[in-house]
Formats: sequence, structure tokens, C-alpha cells
Amino acid sequence: MATNVPLAVPISHPAPQRDRVGLAALLFGLVAAPLAWDAQLILSASLSGSGCYPHASPLAAPSWAGLPPVLLAISLIAASIAIVGGAVSWRSWRRTSQERAGSAHHLLDLGEGRTRFLAMCGLLTSALFLIAVAFGATVLCLVPLCGR
Repeated sequence: MATNVPLAVPISHPAPQRDRVGLAALLFGLVAAPLAWDAQLILSASLSGSGCYPHASPLAAPSWAGLPPVLLAISLIAASIAIVGGAVSWRSWRRTSQERAGSAHHLLDLGEGRTRFLAMCGLLTSALFLIAVAFGATVLCLVPLCGR
């Protein structure tokens, strides 16, 4: 008994427009903001810790007057990196806007649109960690530096 069902369905590549966006741009969009937040957290904690607790007893004010501007500069640099990461992800997302015709559910069923998905993940990650950087910078304005 013969059937007219094809044995193999032609399958396209999961990221048909992968040539429009480089892997480096996708990775930068994904990791720039989290790494900037991490650097802000580590540098701010270590500098303020050494400025307020240089010896066994805590100080009422930082041991050097230039500490608050340095902490603010670290926060601004981290925010700038997060914004650049979001911009790179936005550009990647726009370049792959026509990756596959159809609704989002259609793309999920086929498993296509990987490049666009990674660009959207980079956008969301950048936005989330930009908020985290902003909260870290807000602490500088609301909480006394040495806690007194």
C-alpha cells in the first residue's frame, strides 16, 4: 500500500537572518549590562569599604574627600554601558525584524527566529540591569556614605 506522504519535510535554518547580526553584537547585548552592574557593585563596595573602614574602627566620614564623585562616576559609566548594550540589542532586533513571517506562536512551534530572540533577550536584560544600576546610584544620594 503506497501513500503519497513525503518522507522528509524541508527544514530551514533556525536563524535565517543570522548574517544580518554578528554573534559579537548579540553577546555584547546580552552581557554588557549585567557585567556593568557587577563592576559597579564590586568597585563601589570595595572603595567605600576601604574609605570608611581603613582600620579596625569605622570613620564618620570617608578618609578621602574624592570618594563620592568617584562612586558617582562609576555609576554613570555602568549606566552608559548598560544603555549601549541596550542600543546594540535594539539595533540587532530591528535588523532581524523580518526573520520569519507569521505570528509569534508560529515561530515558537517551528523553533525559528533565534537571532531575533537573542536580541530581545539582550533588550530585556539591558533594561533590567539598567534599573539595578540606577538603584545602586540612588543609594549614594539617600544613604550616608559611612552610615552615620
